[in-house]
Amino acid sequence: MTRILYFGRVAEKLGTEGALDLPAEGLTVREIRRRLADQDEVAADALIRSDVRASVDQVIAGEDALARPDQEIAFFSIFSGG
Repeated sequence: MTRILYFGRVAEKLGTEGALDLPAEGLTVREIRRRLADQDEVAADALIRSDVRASVDQVIAGEDALARPDQEIAFFSIFSGG
């Protein structure tokens, strides 16, 4: 199982981490998001939003970015700051 990290408002709904079984060849961020959202309504509400971003190995990643089991995958809400 690959550990998935959550931050911000996503973590408020899902906790700070989850897990997903990724194949060795990896999945796109879009597919990871969809598989996590399919687990339950709370996950869907937290992840399928336009203001939730993803990162792979601490680099912001687009929906078509590939993530493999040995990489750090995270989902987080957009933060405002000043």
